[in-house]
Amino acid sequence: MSKQHSLRLGVLLLFLGLLLGLIISSGFDLTQTSLSSPPVVPVTNVPNFQLGSQKRVPQKLLDLQSTSEAFIYIAELVVPSVVTIQSTRLIKRADVERFHDRDDLRRFFRFKVPKEFRQRGAGSGIIVSKDGYILTNVHVVDKSERIRVILSDKRAFDARIVGLDPLTEVAVVKIEAADLPVVKLGDSDKTRVGEWVLAIGNPLELQSTVTAGIISAKERSIDIISDTYGVESFLQTDAAINPGNSGGALVNLRGEVIGINTAIATETGYSVGFGFAIPINLASKIMTDLIQKGRVERGYLGIGMQDIDEKKARALKLDRPMGVFVSQVIKGEPAERAGVRTKDVILKIEGREVNKSNQVQAIIAKRNPGDIVLLELLRNGRKVELRVRLGIKETGETNFATKSFPKDFENLGLTVKDLNRKMAKELDYSGTSGALVTDVQRWSPASEAGIRQDDIITEIDNKFIRNENHLYKLVSNLEGGSVSIFTVIRFKEEVHVFVEIPQK
Repeated sequence: MSKQHSLRLGVLLLFLGLLLGLIISSGFDLTQTSLSSPPVVPVTNVPNFQLGSQKRVPQKLLDLQSTSEAFIYIAELVVPSVVTIQSTRLIKRADVERFHDRDDLRRFFRFKVPKEFRQRGAGSGIIVSKDGYILTNVHVVDKSERIRVILSDKRAFDARIVGLDPLTEVAVVKIEAADLPVVKLGDSDKTRVGEWVLAIGNPLELQSTVTAGIISAKERSIDIISDTYGVESFLQTDAAINPGNSGGALVNLRGEVIGINTAIATETGYSVGFGFAIPINLASKIMTDLIQKGRVERGYLGIGMQDIDEKKARALKLDRPMGVFVSQVIKGEPAERAGVRTKDVILKIEGREVNKSNQVQAIIAKRNPGDIVLLELLRNGRKVELRVRLGIKETGETNFATKSFPKDFENLGLTVKDLNRKMAKELDYSGTSGALVTDVQRWSPASEAGIRQDDIITEIDNKFIRNENHLYKLVSNLEGGSVSIFTVIRFKEEVHVFVEIPQK
């Protein structure tokens, strides 16, 4: 082979080697990028973002910056529509002395306690109309002599109460103004646990404060509304909420108000990460009624309910805790007219599963009187569907003086007595059979089940009770560890109580 031919062959081999190297190198880079390297963007495309001499920024950091920009945008959008509400109340000494020691009051007022004095409170509110309607909480404005609303631009107006609904803690006040910034209301039913939210209000009188967190839970009941027919179905959030936030806005990342901040769970008086807001779908329905009608017209079934836990599920022969137990059906009310019975289990309302009493209350409270709702019930092991035309809720209070008598069922923690005609008349009870509860021991099975003094026990597991001895005989035959349904008459109404029988 000639030298010239050998040179040409060497050049060709060198060229092929370089080409093969480029191909291998290119394939290696593509494989690494697709498997492990995050997408990158030139730093010049990101304003005000520098990492020394680095030229490219990971996409995840850009996503975080986008979230931050969303928070900023929402704050700028909503803060102008959130107001400070200052209220002044006239407090009488007699009212305060019911809850505070007189010596403590003397120290607070420097030895002399006035017969009455004024107290100032502060909260938040949300502007819902350009002409000055503002949504807030009842406890922010109730019993106030004067209400003052301060806008985010520091303008101040006197306000009047349009309406209050203590059963939901929703209140509406009005200021005389025009062209006000208005919030956008969202759909709280579509809110999901884990969703980012901002809480906007005026905690501790720090105006226009914005905090961030997530939706921690939905449909919470926290027992802050004492009325039996109170509606508690709160959104829970870990966004910091403190005194003064009440009535402020809970906002999603679309800039929509999904809740009215109302309460906190705390042992210190300040936020420990458990805040609660009224869902806006419920609040807006109440608000509309108060503005348009001057009163709240909420749907009404006319039943008493209990949540079903593991113990109740065993008594009801359910595979697992599910649905809501109907403990009472009020005579002549919509549920009774539709055919609902005591001891039914409500599984669904309009196709939506329900497993807590407050779920049922919230669903019905958002309906209007006259609406027809479909109930899916479980009755004696089979499913039943009923359509109920809702009525109008009417409230009232009943007070009853209790008495005590001797006799004790040690295993249940009950003291009972035969019910005679005189007692029945005093209790306004039309029957004469049954056993009168005269005392309930604290922490006993009867107490933990909810039996109260002056209850009249009329049935145990569908067996009618004639008198004290009959009750004792039935209880003696119950198996320890089982759960029985005690039917009692309480304030002329039938109540069902689930009692776990103690081991003998």
